[in-house]
Amino acid sequence: MNHSDAAPTAIEYVEWLLKHMLRTNRLELTINTQRALPGSGEAGVNGGPPCLPKAEAVINRLKVLSGLSPVRYAQGAEAGFERPGATYTLVVATRFHDDGQTSTCALRLRIRARKG
Repeated sequence: MNHSDAAPTAIEYVEWLLKHMLRTNRLELTINTQRALPGSGEAGVNGGPPCLPKAEAVINRLKVLSGLSPVRYAQGAEAGFERPGATYTLVVATRFHDDGQTSTCALRLRIRARKG
């Protein structure tokens, strides 16, 4: 299957979400499988998300980016990842919790200036 023919996925959504958080100055955000994804009302609108995957898929993508297995974490799990930019590095702290039918991922962004 040619990737360019594939529908947008949680991968593209997560990249959009990080940029969206920066654009709207939201340094903290929680994804919850019982609520609509951030940007749901803007899908297909200029600047809106490229797609609206299931919240569970978005949370699993964030687990993988954070170096965790995409499994349920009843006790909670904290991790994170970085996204280097041209003038800064975006540091993303993640906290996952899975309870019954609900899964959540709390995101916290920090911006670190690039040295040089």
